Amino acid sequence: MKRLFLICLTSLLCSLAQAQEKPGTFSIIPRVGVTVADLTNFDWAKGIPLVDHQGSLSSSFKAGAVAGAQVDYQVSDVISASAGVQYALLGTRYADFMVDNGDGTAEGVSDMHVDLHYLQVPLLLNAYVMPGLAFKAGVQVGFLLNGKIKDEVTPVTIDAESGAKTYGDIVEVDEKWEDMKTIDLSIPVGLSYEFEQVVLDARYHLGLTKVSEGFDWRNSAFTFTVGYRFGL
Repeated sequence: MKRLFLICLTSLLCSLAQAQEKPGTFSIIPRVGVTVADLTNFDWAKGIPLVDHQGSLSSSFKAGAVAGAQVDYQVSDVISASAGVQYALLGTRYADFMVDNGDGTAEGVSDMHVDLHYLQVPLLLNAYVMPGLAFKAGVQVGFLLNGKIKDEVTPVTIDAESGAKTYGDIVEVDEKWEDMKTIDLSIPVGLSYEFEQVVLDARYHLGLTKVSEGFDWRNSAFTFTVGYRFGL
């Protein structure tokens, strides 16, 4: 039984090792997946007078998409280096809230979210701790393609005696975010697992630079992708 187990384990490790490239070789990995992003310290609504608000006004993670490709160079049996180009949708979102205008009217704000579209260039070193499994870390430069704030605003009239609310028509807001910095630097760290040339990749991106002038707002994002390795 022990011999059979060792044979099976050896066969498994050998099959896994086939997914790791030989030293001195190049490969390309197209990747596609999702982002889960937020902006740190994004207290845009701090100090705003609110009406009947439930829950926190702190920002929360929002989902997006990521797609691109990277070129890998296998330096040794345990180390590889990669450079990539990818599109990523980052940003954040807010819980619904209502702003008191102080004159018997208010504005209900719903589905407020920030969309930040980037073209990113990640440069990574990958360390294989076992066949197919690699830890990775490096640096990433992002170039802002577009930045927008979107929400839906509903005017509200509040009766002074009864407190009853009368709602007006919903207005959709889609505004370009001014004063955005065009360059975003971050540190990506994560791990990947490869089997039969299919690469599952998970990374956390720690923002180093502010995304807007005058505010300490930085990108914070997770990316989860699946890719396929082609030898060059």
